[in-house]
Amino acid sequence: MKRGLFLKYVVLFVGLVAAVLVINSALGLWFVYQENRRASIEVQHEKAENAAQRIESFVREIERQIGWVAQAQWAALPVEQRRFDYVRLLRQVPAITELVQIDREGREQLKVSRLTMDVVGSGTDLSKEPAFVEAMAKKTWFGPVYFRKESEPYMTMAVAHGGRGGVTVAEINLKLIWDVVTQIKVGKDGYAYVVGPQGRLVAHPDISLVLRGTDMKRLPQVAAALASPGANDSESDATNLAGVSVLSAHAEIPALKWLVFVEVPTIEAQQPVINAGLRGLALLVLGLLIAALAGALLARRMVVPIRAMQAGAERIGSGELGHRLSVKTGDELESLANQFNRSAAALEESYATLEQRVVDRTQELTESLEQQTATAGILRVISQSPTDVEPVLQAVADAAAGLCRADEAAVFLFKDGAYRWAASAHIASTYVDIVKGETFTPGNDSLVGRTALQGTVVQIEDAPNDPEYGRRDLAQLGGAHTLIGIPLQREGETIGVMVLTRRHVERFTDKHIEILKIFADQAVIAIHNVRLFTELRQSLEQQTATAEILQVISSSPTDVAPVMQAVAKAAVRFCGAEDAHVFLRDGDEIVSSAHEGPLSAHPLGHRDPLDIRLSRAQSILEARVTHIVDTEALDAQEYSVTKAYAVQYGFRAQLNAPMLQEGRAIGCICLRRRDPGAFTQRQIELLETFAAQAVIAIQNVQLFTEIQEKSRQLEVASQHKSQFLANMSHELRTPLNAIIGYTEMMADGLYGDVSEKAQGVLERVQANGRHLLGLINDVLDLSKIEAGQLVLAMEEYSVADMVATVLSATESLARTKNLKLGSDVPAGLPTGTGDARRLTQVLLNLVGNAIKFTDQGSVEVRARQVDGRFELSVVDTGFGIAPEDQAKIFEEFQQVDNTSTRKKGGTGLGLSISRRIVELHGGRITVESDVGKGSTFKVTVPINASPIEEAAQ
Repeated sequence: MKRGLFLKYVVLFVGLVAAVLVINSALGLWFVYQENRRASIEVQHEKAENAAQRIESFVREIERQIGWVAQAQWAALPVEQRRFDYVRLLRQVPAITELVQIDREGREQLKVSRLTMDVVGSGTDLSKEPAFVEAMAKKTWFGPVYFRKESEPYMTMAVAHGGRGGVTVAEINLKLIWDVVTQIKVGKDGYAYVVGPQGRLVAHPDISLVLRGTDMKRLPQVAAALASPGANDSESDATNLAGVSVLSAHAEIPALKWLVFVEVPTIEAQQPVINAGLRGLALLVLGLLIAALAGALLARRMVVPIRAMQAGAERIGSGELGHRLSVKTGDELESLANQFNRSAAALEESYATLEQRVVDRTQELTESLEQQTATAGILRVISQSPTDVEPVLQAVADAAAGLCRADEAAVFLFKDGAYRWAASAHIASTYVDIVKGETFTPGNDSLVGRTALQGTVVQIEDAPNDPEYGRRDLAQLGGAHTLIGIPLQREGETIGVMVLTRRHVERFTDKHIEILKIFADQAVIAIHNVRLFTELRQSLEQQTATAEILQVISSSPTDVAPVMQAVAKAAVRFCGAEDAHVFLRDGDEIVSSAHEGPLSAHPLGHRDPLDIRLSRAQSILEARVTHIVDTEALDAQEYSVTKAYAVQYGFRAQLNAPMLQEGRAIGCICLRRRDPGAFTQRQIELLETFAAQAVIAIQNVQLFTEIQEKSRQLEVASQHKSQFLANMSHELRTPLNAIIGYTEMMADGLYGDVSEKAQGVLERVQANGRHLLGLINDVLDLSKIEAGQLVLAMEEYSVADMVATVLSATESLARTKNLKLGSDVPAGLPTGTGDARRLTQVLLNLVGNAIKFTDQGSVEVRARQVDGRFELSVVDTGFGIAPEDQAKIFEEFQQVDNTSTRKKGGTGLGLSISRRIVELHGGRITVESDVGKGSTFKVTVPINASPIEEAAQ
């Protein structure tokens, strides 16, 4: 164990130093790695940029040399002179292998080549070649890299002559760029290479790769650079063609769209990092050696006092509690030893009183367990008695007396203005009988009254000898001396008092008081739960009775008898009565209308006079509730009739609730019981509710009867009105047709010449006569529809013929207003079945209205077949209809109330009649319109219509 402690300190110290050194070395390596990587990439970028500039300078020099012969006046020189200049240019620029002169029309004039025979004046048309087109447009054009004989990289360069002298095209061998590439040195094994826009190798230190036309796109770094050539600042960890990991950077040659890549093997780029790591490892080994030596010295210094404390602890542990440690190190170990000595002294002192403390603690735990057991028992009783508080109070009294070492315990609850006995424990039966008959009110004369008055715990140490205690007689009778009262409070109100007594003088401790408060709270919870449960049950019963009565009311709108019977039944069930009687007022009499219960009663239909000596009559006359607790206590003269009925039918208590309608009683509900006693306030309120529901039922029956009678009268009046309008329309049309006929004959000159002024008058008479005739026809149609006399003449019809008829009849009206009138009726529509004349009337009305309310533009009639129905639409470019007016234009005598409508005139019957005719066909008519943009009226009817007896009103 001694070796283990020593070794632990050494290992811990060495480990701490090792951790610090490892973390320091790791962070140093990380920073070295990042800085080295960044420096390598920067160097590679600089090399790539430099190579790109040199290659671009190489190409630009060739461009400059070609520009020497690309002068405007050079094209006008003799061909031999031009050929000589081309040959001299080939000698000066070894990279150029071929030169071609193209005139400004795009024809070849001269070709000088190192590889083929020279050609003069071939006239080959090269005007479509990119070299000519691009050079003429851009002055200089660099073609894509291509490989001659699939090995040597070439590029075409075209330079335009000054003015419009044509173009010189040069073929350039790119192998000479190899010199530029081989001169780029990056580290020991770094290299550079050039890739064309298509990804093929243009230049590489290994010329064989170029001659093989190696495709470099398979390398990820090349593919990424070709996809984003402008991102030349990016760095990439990649592999080369040989699969070796490299660090890659690239730069772009903008003029040629070539990419120059500079790559260094990763192992070479990371060599400084490896060297730094080796140096760090050496420092780590040295640091560990020094840490091991220092740890051994420090551990030896610490272990000696620790061993001394260990030996002292073993002696104290063996029972030598008086032994003390002696450590003089002047540091925390000495403080620890002193603390250990103080603990030993305290342990020595505690050991002497340990047995008594164990006994006290055991007693506390026992009392706590008993309290929890009693509380659990009370809670169990509460859960098992949700409707009865007496078992809970009995359990509380038993538990309180047992845990608080009391001789007796009792619980008193507030009821009917006083506190009365509710439960007790350990009290003699004779004493309980006396206490049960006692009532206590708030005051200082009794313990219950004093506790209720103060609302706090009250303790009397010696009741028989306490001059302020007013019920010493009860204390002496029960042999009680020390008393304590605990209030049972809810929301600040004392609803009960729990009393505990001792037959000897001994005050209850604070701990006992706390326990009693807990039991009091549990008793309050139980009382509240029972109250809530009772209220909930009563409320549910009341709602159930109300729902049953409402259900009977809804199912008997014409008969009040079932409702009265349901009210009587509910009153007996929920109001604590033995029977119920419902009486209705009939003049100066009251009539028995319903009865429920076992008591003898008047037969249904029995009548009694409204005699004030009869309690139910008194309730009706005075419109108030009359409550008789005991009929035998009534005045024999004032209630003589009531007392006679009570003797005859055997009841003692009675409750009468009037059925009030607008402050006047129309009847009452009478409850009776054999035994005397008051009905509760809740029962009275519930009976008043039943009385109100009975009134609702009676009102419903009255209203329903009145509505039926009024409906019958309105139906007869409507039929008479429609018949009258139909007859009058027939009578008016005959003389009106005669007037129109005679004016037409006078206007035609059958009775002699008519002056121009009279001719105008006759035309106005004809126009007004026709208008009046149309109005009479509309009223006749409307009256026939309302009287049910409009019968559809079902026949086959053609939609195309119908539309043609309507357009023919309205063409003159449209022509007068310079409107375009047209139709869109597809061929092949099937033949329909319906009243063709009435449907034509509808369509004619819609087209006429469209022409009337359209001052410019067009009116068009459209037809189509949709799912077994005809859809006829009338579309105009008129004023339009506001959304709020679109719903009422189909009503009788309704028009859009605006200036344009009043100017156009009309009766407001056309659309109403049209809607009803369409509905008689089983169809519907709708409108879609925007103000100022025109309207579309749409009629949809079945192709094979079946007449509907009544259209929607």
